[in-house]
Amino acid sequence: MTNTDSGDLSGGPGSSVEAGDAGDTDDTGGTGDIGDTGSSAEEALAAAERWFVRHGVPHFAENPYYVSGLPAFLRPFAAFIRLLRLAAMLGFWSVRRVFAEIREVGHLAVRALPLLALFGMVIFFTRDFWQIAAALASGWLWVTAAFFILLIQAFLVARLPDEFGTLPKACTPERIRASCAATPLAPLADAEGELTTDPALGLGQRRNMFLYLLLTQTIQISLLSWMVFFFYVVFGAIAIRPPVLKDWFGHVPADARLLGVQVPGVSSELLHVSVLLAGLSALYFAITALTDTVYRREFFDRTLAELDKAIHMRCAYLTVRSGGSGSGRS
Repeated sequence: MTNTDSGDLSGGPGSSVEAGDAGDTDDTGGTGDIGDTGSSAEEALAAAERWFVRHGVPHFAENPYYVSGLPAFLRPFAAFIRLLRLAAMLGFWSVRRVFAEIREVGHLAVRALPLLALFGMVIFFTRDFWQIAAALASGWLWVTAAFFILLIQAFLVARLPDEFGTLPKACTPERIRASCAATPLAPLADAEGELTTDPALGLGQRRNMFLYLLLTQTIQISLLSWMVFFFYVVFGAIAIRPPVLKDWFGHVPADARLLGVQVPGVSSELLHVSVLLAGLSALYFAITALTDTVYRREFFDRTLAELDKAIHMRCAYLTVRSGGSGSGRS
């Protein structure tokens, strides 16, 4: 019917033109499918790169903003711009991580606070410790707190690189596809017949992983130290009554003032004691979370599992970025 109608309208030549049009349409449709596939891959790669940034591992994405061959006098400016961009991404992730840890503060309090409260309770009820804390001027109190922070950071910096040995150096296709579930790379990872199993973790990626672990542990320890601080402030205001303070100091300490507002029942001596106990508890938790099996499973292995997922996702990302097939990379 189609040929007859075309012949009626434009004769024999019309039939050949129609055939040619049909061929053109098929060619165009095939090109469109290829273009759509390439476009979907590019969109998935872009979404995966945003995922890496949101989850604190921006160096897991190959840097599309790196420009080679710059004149020597422009290289410091380019490096400074890249550093600013990295700082902005890590700052954004740190804020998100703080709020994520705050949502888990109940778990943190139930698991860690009882042990830390018992750890400091013996010291809390001693007169000597209160007198030592009360003798510290405000400046020296913050110097002492800074000393605890330096000790914690020194321990983490020395200990965290050893944790890289627990992370995978080569991945399996099954784990890669499982890690990509519910991520932008899930459809493409499932469609790939052969996936790159080498995550190709260079110096930039390893530095990123170290910074990720350092910031995550620092945020968690900071939240816990604040919880310990407020616990002892409230507990001290209830349990250490004025007659006890008068016996220890020879007078009843005046109530502290915070931001110009007097806080009833809370003396500056109590605040000093709480700051010191928070610092001691934070140091104890930092060491215990990495060395004690139970606490490690509760607080640190979850962070390693997040990095493990990112490493497997990077394998899928590299496969899609290289155009698929993954041959010769496993």
